[in-house]
Amino acid sequence: MALPTPNLDDRSFQSIVDEAKSLIPRYCPEWTDHNLSDPGITLIELFAWMTELTLYRLNQVPEKNYIKFLELLGINLLPPRAANVELTFRLSAPQSQKLTIPKGTEVATVRTEREESVVFTTDKDLVIDVPTLVECLATSEGKTFESRMTSLELPEGEFLAFDPRPRPDNALLFGLGGDLGGNTLALSIDCLIEGIGVSPENPPLAWEAWCGEKGWMPAEVLKDTTGGLNLNGVVELILPEELSGSEFAEKYAHCWVRCRVIEPAPNQPFYESSPRIKGVRVYCVGGTVSATQATEVRGEVLGISDGKPGQSFQLRNNPLLARRPGETIEVIYEEGKRVETWEEVGDFSNSGPEDKHFVCDSAQGVVRFGPAIREQDGTVRQYGAIPPKGAQVRFTSYRCGGGAGGNVAAGTLTVLKSSIPYVAGVTNRKPAKGGADLENLERAKLLAPKFLRARNRAVTAEDFEAFALRATSGIARAKCLGTIESENLITICAVPSIDGSKELFNKGDLLLHQEVKKEIEEYLNDRCLLTLSTSVQDAEYIWVTVETEVLVKQGWNLDRIKEEVERVLYRYIHPLKGGPSGEGWPFGRDLTSFELYPLLQRVEGVESVSKINLWTHRDLEEKPDGKADRVKISKGGLLCSGHHRVTVLQGI
Repeated sequence: MALPTPNLDDRSFQSIVDEAKSLIPRYCPEWTDHNLSDPGITLIELFAWMTELTLYRLNQVPEKNYIKFLELLGINLLPPRAANVELTFRLSAPQSQKLTIPKGTEVATVRTEREESVVFTTDKDLVIDVPTLVECLATSEGKTFESRMTSLELPEGEFLAFDPRPRPDNALLFGLGGDLGGNTLALSIDCLIEGIGVSPENPPLAWEAWCGEKGWMPAEVLKDTTGGLNLNGVVELILPEELSGSEFAEKYAHCWVRCRVIEPAPNQPFYESSPRIKGVRVYCVGGTVSATQATEVRGEVLGISDGKPGQSFQLRNNPLLARRPGETIEVIYEEGKRVETWEEVGDFSNSGPEDKHFVCDSAQGVVRFGPAIREQDGTVRQYGAIPPKGAQVRFTSYRCGGGAGGNVAAGTLTVLKSSIPYVAGVTNRKPAKGGADLENLERAKLLAPKFLRARNRAVTAEDFEAFALRATSGIARAKCLGTIESENLITICAVPSIDGSKELFNKGDLLLHQEVKKEIEEYLNDRCLLTLSTSVQDAEYIWVTVETEVLVKQGWNLDRIKEEVERVLYRYIHPLKGGPSGEGWPFGRDLTSFELYPLLQRVEGVESVSKINLWTHRDLEEKPDGKADRVKISKGGLLCSGHHRVTVLQGI
């Protein structure tokens, strides 16, 4: 996106006049008539007008030149980034045939009087298959298996799900036919109440799915009405997309789901005897697919070429998301008789006169074709081909959207923009993440000197950090941890772009999206030494709860002082705006209780701070690991605030 030129005229005519008048008593005390009719005041206003013009030019021209210089270097504002989420569709009833929810299906939030709806589009087809139960195995230790299929096929057949006295790693496996990756599988199980000893609401069971090379992966349990396999009921599982068939247990090749007995948690009741199974029926009730905050536009005609170099076309929508394969420009000749596909490039520096290239400004939604540049010898060189005069220019398809507004809460995406047969509803079980607003000018200006110094090659740690921030608007901070010499690997820690006004973050809020990691790694690998590669990972976060007691001066409101002390703590221990500089807690910097004493002592109204204790957590909602006077963190570690506990007492 073209960089906006700021208005730096921050001194007005009147402010200059007022400043000059205020100096009259000091330099010319005999001048007492300051009315507008006085000739001296007229001269002050004249010089103020001339000074205003001079200041405007002095301030405006260098800033404008600086911004235009950034554009010459190819530094543009990074476009917004779209949020991603998983959408779970629910069928009105199990189907007897495969059902496909097509790619591009739009799901939105509810539109209100104050807010427009936020639209997400599915990234691929979701196929909801019809499963069949082809095998049932039981195992005591995960190595030897016994078939239970014969008992299931008999009208009065039944069998023990686990050992007579269940132990951890006892498991019941279900071999399924069908392509069930991402499907919501329902197992209707007929049980007898014999698995005594467990709590029906919290049985020591884990449901897992076989995912080939990744092994057994957890299957999310949406519903379990069997009470730990003790009642007739239904278990609904969201199966991983990686679900795959495997020659499991030597001679079988199916998709596999298992129910495994696990070690009980502290104070969790355990089985005294095994549940007994009488029958199992399987069917699908829905499926889950990834979606992006985007609206897809197909076949938009941009206009007719005039055959001139450097022409541009404005799209009807912006900003654009990164183009996927097949999303490009088509040039149509002879009223549709011949169609050519053109290639998008980052710039025209390597484009010849015959290369069918174009550049797309994702932020502004502008498509540009190659310019004609006059060389030093007077000749004109064409960079990139130009569509001939009269040819129609068309965008096959593109997606528009993005921004932090797409990070919607869980359970808010419930509106299907178009009706789909047999689909009863849809929702997002988890919050959407990864959305980031358009890069601001100040960040671009801050990174420009580093970008210029590196000259598009990352050598030092500072170079890698600067290029990581230029790669995407999806991160707010980056830290290069150095090289792993045995692997020639550069490790980068990054913090995602999140709402900096928040004080409390869960661990899930601070995890990078896989697409963001991949985008940064590809950008850095193109700019580092050939012998090196890069790896982007999440920072190591530690949550700190500060327990403190402060004495308040006489006459001050206790509640207000408590709120102010909490505000200071939340702001100081913050991954984006904390630390001594207010630019985010420094990577690898320890925290001591001693540095907090003067920090809180400076709060207006505080007489003294009597104690400070630090408690560390692995996540916001987890219990503290322990109390300490010093919190030590690794080179790639950052601190986040827990729920601070502030006690205020009235001083004497």
